[in-house]
Amino acid sequence: MTWLHFSDPPAHCPAGSPGTQVVIEVDVRQDATIMVVTGDLDLITRPVLVERLSAVLGARPRRLVLDLAGAGFMDCGSARVVASAARFLPEGRLIIRRPSPMVRRVLELTGYAADCEIEE
Repeated sequence: MTWLHFSDPPAHCPAGSPGTQVVIEVDVRQDATIMVVTGDLDLITRPVLVERLSAVLGARPRRLVLDLAGAGFMDCGSARVVASAARFLPEGRLIIRRPSPMVRRVLELTGYAADCEIEE
């Protein structure tokens, strides 16, 4: 099991700016890779999400679980990024674990929930 922890804001955002912190922990296991996201996923933090998700997908995980229990907010653009990750997975299905009510609502309203398996 490997844990990677990222909490830096994107280079174009000064540290300490409101809404710039997102923490993404990556747990690489033999059967799945689990990304635990804490913080808001919005226009400011989306570059961090894209960077971390790209690195994980580059390793070609067999299965990807995105734990969004700690994500209090997700904008439509971040929902698109998350849902599009499924096409890079061998099994083609991204698992969203424990999304907060607001995150679940955004996934449902945008139609991206259909591209993911939502797990409570």
